[in-house]
Amino acid sequence: MELEEYSDEELLEAGREAVKREQWGKATTIMAAYVDRWVARGQRPPAGAAATYALCLGHTHELRRGIEIAKRAQISDPKNPNVYWCLAQLHLLAGARKDAIEAVERGLRAAPDNFALLRMRKRLGVRQPTPLPFLARNHMLNVRLGRLMHRLRGNAA
Repeated sequence: MELEEYSDEELLEAGREAVKREQWGKATTIMAAYVDRWVARGQRPPAGAAATYALCLGHTHELRRGIEIAKRAQISDPKNPNVYWCLAQLHLLAGARKDAIEAVERGLRAAPDNFALLRMRKRLGVRQPTPLPFLARNHMLNVRLGRLMHRLRGNAA
């Protein structure tokens, strides 16, 4: 695949298509070429594209670098829901579920009707308030009471 032959728009579309298919190696190569074009022109790539590139990096064992790029993209375009979605995915890859939930919530404040973020929030779940709010969430009494209340209420809780 000769990437020089493609326009910026074609590269971005091909990169996003590879991400949808979870072809991370291919997606990383394409998105890197796209980002490199912008950098060569002395410009910053669009935040959504930078976040997509960051997600590709995260899936190709450059997780820390991916998270850094996604956070910079979030700062440059705080209204873009794709940036928050990519950042949340990166946090999940890193095993930081709490950070992923926070990214989703910030994204939903910026774009309350975004389908991808709403679906991710549903998949991650929303924590219930602690039974004893004056104790830490991981305190033994909160954990045991929370589990008991969950069993009593069933899955509706």
